[in-house]
Amino acid sequence: DFFDIDGTMIFDSIKVGAQGVGGVTFFNGTIINDTTTDEADNPVTFGDNVRIDGRVYRGAVAGTSDSLPFIVNDNMEVKGTLTVDGNLIGTDIIITGNILDDAVTQLAESTGTTTQTTTTNPNDYDLLTTEVDITTEGGALLIMFSGVLSNDNAEGSGRVFLVLDDEVITHTIRRGTSVSEADTFSLSFTNIASVAAGDHTVQIGFTTATAASTLSVFNNTLDVIEIKK
Repeated sequence: DFFDIDGTMIFDSIKVGAQGVGGVTFFNGTIINDTTTDEADNPVTFGDNVRIDGRVYRGAVAGTSDSLPFIVNDNMEVKGTLTVDGNLIGTDIIITGNILDDAVTQLAESTGTTTQTTTTNPNDYDLLTTEVDITTEGGALLIMFSGVLSNDNAEGSGRVFLVLDDEVITHTIRRGTSVSEADTFSLSFTNIASVAAGDHTVQIGFTTATAASTLSVFNNTLDVIEIKK
């Protein structure tokens, strides 16, 4: 049966359907709760899980063309994958899991396993073949180097340092000394370098710091990480 009522029907409660029996309830308009508590509007409350078979949006039309964002006024947990078509914007956003497709960082590494030598003294230097060429979007590079060296003189010294785009980064200079002839020692440094968008070359300069001596560099590793934030 169908009943057309031109007016308002007020119920203390209403039940539609039962287990396995029932249909669709049509609300051709807006659902509101017009009661208040301490003069504050009370929300419409759903006392059970809610299934939405369409899309959730705010305003007269769906989409981002208006100035009415859909707002969740509470903490939120997503039990699954969160897909964002635009930018993720906010304050103190913390990512505790992996972000795929190089969304945060770009990694590059170069290693040297062949012995390289130099007899050059400061203020000149030679370059290791360990090198990283990287194209960045601008921001910061985390650069880490470590290597094993020796000087063929007893108490002979050697130095290594970062050379970024043909510029010596002086505060990365590290110096070590062979205690005895050809005794090995290790040197390493870490640097955070600000770079513009574009192509960059990361190299390692090395030089003997003792006259009439030869500095050798053995196993060494250069790691470069682009920090995009």
